[in-house]
Amino acid sequence: MKRLLSLFAIPVLAAFLFNACSQGSATSTGTSSSPAVKVGSGKVSINGTTVVPDWSLTGFKKVLGEADRPREGYNKTHTYDTKGIVLFEPYVDKVLTGRVSEVQYYFGVPEPNNVTPKGTFSGTIMVDKLKVSSTLTPSVMRSKLKGWTESDSYMDHNFRMANSGLYIYFQFSDDEKSLLKISIGPDKAKS
Repeated sequence: MKRLLSLFAIPVLAAFLFNACSQGSATSTGTSSSPAVKVGSGKVSINGTTVVPDWSLTGFKKVLGEADRPREGYNKTHTYDTKGIVLFEPYVDKVLTGRVSEVQYYFGVPEPNNVTPKGTFSGTIMVDKLKVSSTLTPSVMRSKLKGWTESDSYMDHNFRMANSGLYIYFQFSDDEKSLLKISIGPDKAKS
C-alpha cells in the first residue's frame, strides 16, 4: 500500500511543480517574446490588445509582463531585454504617472547605455500598410506612410512621422540601409 501511495504521489508532485514553474515564468516574461504590434488610426495594439490611446502602464504590462530592468531617472524606464522594448513612464511633480509617454522597439542598438535592451525586437510591427523591419529604408517608409506628416527630427538619419495623435521616430543607421529603432508616443501637435 505504501508503494502504491508513493507511485501516485510522485506524478502529482511533478505536475504541481511543473504548473508552478510555468505560471511563474508567464508572469515574468509576458505573453510572448515576439509581440505582434499594429499601429493605425491613433491606436496601438500588441497581440490584439489595444494599449493606446489609453497609454496605461498597467495595460502595457498586462500584455508584456514585468520589465527585466526598471530604472529610475528623468523618467522611469521599463526595459524588456529579451523583447527589445523600452517603456518610458514620466513623473509629474516627482510622482510617477502610471502612464507610458513613449515606447521604443529596438532592431539594433544605436548606442548601448543603461536603458537599451540587451536583445532586439523579434516580433512584427505594422504601421498602417507598412511592415516595419530592420531592413526598412527611409524611401520605403515615406512611400508607405503617405497619409502621415513628416516633420523635422532632432538628429541625422532620424525621421519623425505623425498621424492621428501619434508620432513615430524612425532611427536608421548612418548609411540609412537599416532601421535601428522606432519610438512611438502621443503627438502633442495632433497632426
